[in-house]
Amino acid sequence: MRQGLASSTIFSLAADLPAAEPLALAASDLDAATLTGEGVNLPCAIRKLNAAGATLHHDAGLTEGDALSLVLASGQSIPGTIAWVTGEAAGFVFDAPIDVVSTVARTLASLPAERRQMPRIELHQTVSLSHKGAIEFTRSRNLSQGGTAIDSRRVLLPGDAVQISFDGLRPIDGTVRWSHEGQAGVEFDEALPWQILMPWLRQVQQTPAHPIRSGVFPPAGLIPDAHAIQLDAPARVREGVRWWNVQLRGLTSQLVEFETRAPLAQGTPLWIALPHIGGAPASVLERDHHRYLCEFRLPLRPSDLSLISSGGAA
Repeated sequence: MRQGLASSTIFSLAADLPAAEPLALAASDLDAATLTGEGVNLPCAIRKLNAAGATLHHDAGLTEGDALSLVLASGQSIPGTIAWVTGEAAGFVFDAPIDVVSTVARTLASLPAERRQMPRIELHQTVSLSHKGAIEFTRSRNLSQGGTAIDSRRVLLPGDAVQISFDGLRPIDGTVRWSHEGQAGVEFDEALPWQILMPWLRQVQQTPAHPIRSGVFPPAGLIPDAHAIQLDAPARVREGVRWWNVQLRGLTSQLVEFETRAPLAQGTPLWIALPHIGGAPASVLERDHHRYLCEFRLPLRPSDLSLISSGGAA
């Protein structure tokens, strides 16, 4: 069984109880672990691990209700109970929720430097996909240092160049490697260092999820202008070195309103990417839950507003 570099074990930031499902991978493709207890010392492999439990691959000797400890290769021991057994698969429920990011960090620290690579992380998060000049919001499925799997309504073909933006990370250039039934796998042009991913995952784990919903408008906008341009367009803003996905809601020559999960304080300076005209510097004026009102440093030109409202048509 493999540990680290070539492992197919999935770590998840979710907290769902392990569900009974067939095992599609051989144990040799997964991280090794051991189930221990009174008179018990059984080798196993981890198919998936999250805060609440793990789906395991085992050879024999497990019974529903067994109280055991799952010992990871890092030495971390997690007490729990076998919840179900189906063939060579078993569901192990932890006695208490664990910190998955800390578990991943301990696993990395236990590996030699040449094999120190983050495992695949199951991560369902709103991301923006830039493809052939168009931007759409979609959902990620998982993330590793070398790539990501996403949902997409667009026709993506192997070899297509794309750019993916996760909230709080810089936009990442990549290439589509596979596409099937509304899903696609993207290989990053440059691998993300684990030293960047680890603190970012910690932040994601601590931040409540807020989906950005296309087509859903608040009952009243923040822009005090009845003639403001109403928008429903995906875009991005830069706060220092961090980028955030936003849904543009309204626009005047001086003000812009958007929805985002970013924690932006009043007065925060931003660079706001706007459709068809590039972008402009602005500052946060007001916040109402996940909606923000910002003022441009310099007013937009009438020609810029025309391009945005007409969808970029010449």
